[in-house]
Amino acid sequence: MSGGAFLAADRVGFEYRSHGRCVGPFSLAADPGEVHLVCGPSGCGKSTLARMLSGVIPHLYRGRFEGRVRIGGRCTRDTPLWQISASVGLVSQNPTSQLLASTVVGEVVFGLENLGLASAEIGTRLDEALWRFELHPFAERDPRTLSGGEQQRLLLAAVTARRPRALVMDEPLSMLDAFSTQAAVADIERLRDGGCAVVAFEHCRESLARLGGVKRLDLAPADVTDPPLPDLNRKAPAFRLVVEGLSVELGGRAVLRGIDLSLGGGEVLALAGANGAGKTTLLRALCGLQPHRGRITGYASGAGAPRLGMSFQNPDRQIFNPTVRDEILYGHAEPDEDLYRDVVDMLGLAAYEGTPPLLLSEGEKKRLGLAILLLRPGLCGLCLDEPTLGQDQHGRRLLGRVVRKLAAAGYLCLIATHDLEWAAQWCDRVLLLQNGGIASSRDSLSCQERSGEVVR
Repeated sequence: MSGGAFLAADRVGFEYRSHGRCVGPFSLAADPGEVHLVCGPSGCGKSTLARMLSGVIPHLYRGRFEGRVRIGGRCTRDTPLWQISASVGLVSQNPTSQLLASTVVGEVVFGLENLGLASAEIGTRLDEALWRFELHPFAERDPRTLSGGEQQRLLLAAVTARRPRALVMDEPLSMLDAFSTQAAVADIERLRDGGCAVVAFEHCRESLARLGGVKRLDLAPADVTDPPLPDLNRKAPAFRLVVEGLSVELGGRAVLRGIDLSLGGGEVLALAGANGAGKTTLLRALCGLQPHRGRITGYASGAGAPRLGMSFQNPDRQIFNPTVRDEILYGHAEPDEDLYRDVVDMLGLAAYEGTPPLLLSEGEKKRLGLAILLLRPGLCGLCLDEPTLGQDQHGRRLLGRVVRKLAAAGYLCLIATHDLEWAAQWCDRVLLLQNGGIASSRDSLSCQERSGEVVR
């Protein structure tokens, strides 16, 4: 490791006091003008290393911190966090955990004011950041009303506007559409060319690899095993869900306009579209969680109206129990222990049954949301909002195999995603949302012809 690197970690490790989970040791050295891409399977410690590199550990997390991180020659143990944040920008994996202000403008200005910049400079940087990430239309919006992708763009705008000497990013591209991804990568390139040391933790490696000269660090070997899926003993009733003239307004803005759909079981559908196109809103409306105009009707043989369950884009909004086991079995008076055991083993959650769910990695939280739905009785379909976020290649393939098995059992799987590569491999059709409606419906690279192989 280079002793003169601006951002340097020397055999760092951390054990969380709350659940004893330990990661490391890791070493990394990033010089000005370098981009480092840190890879590894879900749960291997990427987010923890990002917290250590940005000084959040040891200042905000309790546990046993080993090794040493130096930023500009100063040890993070001995440097107040406010001083560290003047040099290092952190883009966290979950943008809602980092957004503070009541408006988009306020979010960008907050960090600039903390740097003590002159008003004219703040105005210049604010205007540049809003245009670069296409946030001008939302300037006075509350960040909490933005889509997940729009929130991620806002966080990138706010952090990069400070022009930090080092930038640590945890899955910064995971919620972005193709255009926003290009803008974000261009901004990273601009910072790098200006002498910023960039460390990115990202499963979407191809986008950052286009920068050229990227140095890669693998924290742990990828899991390449593909074990058989358990027999979940679940069959959905035959059903049909009919959507007529579905329209939704949010904050005086028409998000969805007159959508007509007919949905049934046995299919995996992808919902695609730009950030803010209405993918999450449509899923929420179908699950009865979003007020709307129009009609949603249907039937399910022997079960009354068809019921859909939803896993949110931000899993933290659904998690409230003290342990993973309690979360999965919440509301089950007499849980099916055999099914529970099959599901937690299949989704890699068995080791965390006694862990507080909020302490899981984002990928593990996504798998927890799926586990909850797999144990819920009476569902005809699953609505999954960006389920590949935080998932490594093994997790993405596991998700694909699970939804194909559910479709084979008669379930509808409706998936909002920017991961079009995954959708092309595992979904039957892609519905493109644009300008409030369904712009097109296209067959994907169907898996039906090999469904017997992927669900075994």
